[in-house]
Amino acid sequence: IPVFEKNGYVSKLDFYVYQCVFEYLDEQKKAGKPLVPISVNVSRLHHDPAHFVNNFVSKFSEYSLDPSLVELEIVERFAGMSNERLVRMTELLRQAGFKVNMDDFGSGESSLNMLSEIPVDVIKFDQRFLRQAENSKDSMIILTQMVSMVRELCKTSVCEGVETKEQVEILKRIKCDLAQGYFYSKPLMVDDFTAYVASHI
Repeated sequence: IPVFEKNGYVSKLDFYVYQCVFEYLDEQKKAGKPLVPISVNVSRLHHDPAHFVNNFVSKFSEYSLDPSLVELEIVERFAGMSNERLVRMTELLRQAGFKVNMDDFGSGESSLNMLSEIPVDVIKFDQRFLRQAENSKDSMIILTQMVSMVRELCKTSVCEGVETKEQVEILKRIKCDLAQGYFYSKPLMVDDFTAYVASHI
């Protein structure tokens, strides 16, 4: 990905992935199989929000899918490049009916202002929050209060990097909305993912 970011091909990679996801969901829908939302990443080099969103919505509209089935993930270091641009992109995507997630929050130069300035639907906490909270009372207080703040802002909280039952219990105790990590599943090939969804719905 860093190579594609340097040579400008990362945008093409993004839209190739989007098309693969749309096609997969469309096939599952036509086959009458259960559907779950799939998140896709937005690379940092989409400098024109309106152009990106128009292209994304145009490609999505080729399929008879509900926008609730696709969520877009941005990363906080993207926000650091231009908060104004990111706010505009997020607003346009949400107007089109898509959820927007902020991924890896806390992995870079985070600002709490981002939680109120950028109108995302979901805040995904970097796995280091949970790792540190397991071994530090102060870190546990910070994670607990962050989850509480996200809830007060009417956003969904997700903690990444969950690998053990003990970590799941911590997140339940502090009322984190969702958990993501190897405790539930490692990355899966398409057929395995389809079988996993079918067996858990």
